[in-house]
Amino acid sequence: MTRGNDTNKHSLAKGANMPLTKKQTLALALFDIGAIKFGAFKLKLHEKNPDAPLSPIYLNLRTPDNPKPGTLDEDAVTLIAGELYTLASLHDLAYTLVAGVPNAGDPLALAFCRKAASRGRSVEYIALHKHEGPEGRLITGMKQGRFAAGETVLLIDDLITKADSKLEAIKALESVGLGVKNVVVLVDREQGGEKQLRDAGYALHSVFGLKQLLNFYVLDEKITADKRDEVLAYLRDNS
Repeated sequence: MTRGNDTNKHSLAKGANMPLTKKQTLALALFDIGAIKFGAFKLKLHEKNPDAPLSPIYLNLRTPDNPKPGTLDEDAVTLIAGELYTLASLHDLAYTLVAGVPNAGDPLALAFCRKAASRGRSVEYIALHKHEGPEGRLITGMKQGRFAAGETVLLIDDLITKADSKLEAIKALESVGLGVKNVVVLVDREQGGEKQLRDAGYALHSVFGLKQLLNFYVLDEKITADKRDEVLAYLRDNS
């Protein structure tokens, strides 16, 4: 994931040579390792809405050992976990347990716990079970972890489009007596997921909105302004 000698200094505005923030470093690193792609892609929402327009952007925020392999290496996962932990701390979120939405959220949740431990905070990781069957992919219950009824879980995932999988995970957690108030993700695709969660009584916190990521990439000349506008038009018409 190393970006060479310009990892800490990079031009985000033409002619500028200023130190990157941690968020900017992460955004550019995700692009460089191929976690952000442009084209025409099917998303999870197409499982229920097969006629929905294809997405012009695809975020593959998965690790290589995922059933649907991605490009997130250990360095990338560590950077992401650091930003997720910073976000949770900034909003003073209350939790004693951390769970990932399977499967992409699991390595991020584990890395989040390691980051918490490095800051002197002990947080227990619990795992949810994801069933793959003829009816599709469903989160059906607990897989592992120690917990007591009444504890509060911070739910972590890579991104959110619509909130279906998050609500499935919350239902599974609540079915065993656990409480959920907050969901933390790396990227909000800004297509209605935040409102779905809010309407159901839960709060979403994201490191990046997709519009913010696109603006980073235009300033760094990774994509053109026309490509950004194409993606933004898709978001506007499919939220």
